[in-house]
Amino acid sequence: MPAEAAMAGTVAAVPPLAMTGIGKHFPGVIALDNVDLTLEAGKVHALMGENGAGKSTLIKILAGVYGKDAGTIRIAGRETTLSGPADALRQGIKVVFQEIALISEFTVAENIFLEEYPTGRTGSIDWRKISRDAKALFERIGFDVDTSARTGTLPISQQQMVEIARALAQEARIVVMDEPTSSLTPNEVALLFTVIRRLTSLGIAVIYVSHKLDEVFEIADTVTVLRDGRHISTKPIADHTNETLIQDMIGRQIDDLFPRSRGQASDKVALSVKGVGTEKLEDISFEVYSGEVLGFFGLMGAGRTELAKAIVGFDPIDSGTIAVGGKPLRPHDTRTAVSLGIGLLTEDRKGEGLMLELPVVYNLSLAALGSFARGGFIDERREREAAQSYVDRFRIRTPGLYQEIKNLSGGNQQKVLLARWLLKGLSVIVVDEPTRGIDVGAKSEIFALIDQLAADGHAIIMMTSEMPELLGLSDRIMVMGEGRITGSFSRDEATQEKILNAAIV
Repeated sequence: MPAEAAMAGTVAAVPPLAMTGIGKHFPGVIALDNVDLTLEAGKVHALMGENGAGKSTLIKILAGVYGKDAGTIRIAGRETTLSGPADALRQGIKVVFQEIALISEFTVAENIFLEEYPTGRTGSIDWRKISRDAKALFERIGFDVDTSARTGTLPISQQQMVEIARALAQEARIVVMDEPTSSLTPNEVALLFTVIRRLTSLGIAVIYVSHKLDEVFEIADTVTVLRDGRHISTKPIADHTNETLIQDMIGRQIDDLFPRSRGQASDKVALSVKGVGTEKLEDISFEVYSGEVLGFFGLMGAGRTELAKAIVGFDPIDSGTIAVGGKPLRPHDTRTAVSLGIGLLTEDRKGEGLMLELPVVYNLSLAALGSFARGGFIDERREREAAQSYVDRFRIRTPGLYQEIKNLSGGNQQKVLLARWLLKGLSVIVVDEPTRGIDVGAKSEIFALIDQLAADGHAIIMMTSEMPELLGLSDRIMVMGEGRITGSFSRDEATQEKILNAAIV
């Protein structure tokens, strides 16, 4: 064998990244304990685990945000220390976080070359070259975008493509994607996967961090699972099933991801919506029954969240009527809605649902404070007892009632919000994207809670973009498109194909 060929084979075998024995400690917490991660060039390596498993800490070490306390990092076979994000980028590592790190007022081209603008002979910035080079980068990933557009005007899916183009501009050989599809439609997810495959065809190694099992099985070559800060397994994705991957993630089997303990819904109408119209909704009519889970599906912009906010009195309506238990929602506001027994579990739990700096007990009791008042003061003992009963019932994992809720996992935060409305005594609960940003173990618990609430006679209206939970939990399914209801299916007749066909209008 010629020496050059032998040398090429040796170089090709060197992994672009090898993290060995990585450890990281925070005060009172072991975040990572002897964790290994090795990538292959031109492959997608999924990183999975429950919230708190250590995924984010490992990624932040790789991004140069945190320093490691133990272990070694080798890039292309060379041991290195990542002194900061700029150093990580210089060494070929680009992390695309959930929160897109672009300057919204800058153009696409300006954002791509933000770290180093090309200059002309005079030393001034060569704006024409910036535009040409930006367009060439998008051609490499097979995506068309207006490089002169202000980045803040673009949808999230296109902003992600700008981040990927930035990675190519910096000649990154390792691209990390952290929950990249959390705000994307199915069509946008398909486009993202096409771009990821284009990256791997260029020899780039991709780390794909996600809670979504179906996506990982579709896009990943290999999957590493972390649990409680420790490395549990690294296997080719072909060696896994849904069940084995879940078991590695949570340390136990989930016999049924979508439990169903409830029987048939009653014939009692819990909520009636007739001819409701708003600025974004047109002639919406449906009924939901006590003991029923009514699922709503739609692509991005279909109007699901707008409908959720309209039927709980948050957004105004221009026409139509809404009645809860036969009583009209008048005046049309949230105070009246709650007094009639209907409330919203918002999709933006941190921005619209929780008071992040306050403890669990205050977040849980917020809607029902009046029931704990005596002589103008809150009976804190009764408040604590009521809150503790729901912490126990919902198995909310918290060190105590006075733990700040921002320190709880997403799944436990969601349980607190559900408990808040039950403590208030609501009969109809609207849940908008109930498992967004929640790991699979917590998802199974949320699914079980929704099923149990319906079994107890509550009416649940569930807005979701997750097809498995839509089909797994719903008794009936309504499909929306462009602010209208475009399809309705019973549990028995609903299929993914029928639902998607109805959603495309």
